Amino acid sequence: MNKKGFTLIELLIVIGILAILTAAVVIVLNPAELLKQSRDSQRMTDLDAMKNAIALFLADEKTFTANGSVVTGNCYVYPAGVALNCGGRHGAKTTTAVQSTVVTGGGWIPLNLTAISSGSPLSALPIDPTNNTTYFYSFSGDTTQLTFELDAFLESTKYASKMVNDGGNLNSATTGFYEVGNSPGLAI
Repeated sequence: MNKKGFTLIELLIVIGILAILTAAVVIVLNPAELLKQSRDSQRMTDLDAMKNAIALFLADEKTFTANGSVVTGNCYVYPAGVALNCGGRHGAKTTTAVQSTVVTGGGWIPLNLTAISSGSPLSALPIDPTNNTTYFYSFSGDTTQLTFELDAFLESTKYASKMVNDGGNLNSATTGFYEVGNSPGLAI
């Protein structure tokens, strides 16, 4: 009698090897960290796009007030109704929260980007992929100096150094922010 098949011990060994390989893959790839990196990548792309749009607006309009309503001393954020103090990002500025992503001046960045002679480079103002009281975008501008700053908090360990090396004044890998803009030292 010749019976073909696997013994219980052989099956247990294969299952054990598969369990070890699965654990190794999860440890090496770390799906949670990959999701954080993905969100951080989106944050950096969004801030760069907004920075370029605002720089175009300033180059074309040469003011924050002709086709916008930026107030020096204010910090602008998206989530309306959320008690935010801009998270300490822009000093002791007054928080203005607007739940709109329009680029016609009524969005959370109060600039009419459609006034740019070549048209708005953004179809809508982006919002943070997580968008809660920790992870949100903020904007502050100085109407006299025509400087501005956009901030976001990065969550992945891979991009933590970006918060330190972005040239801004809030440069800690744990309590700092990713800062972009045209303000010297990004200290608005």
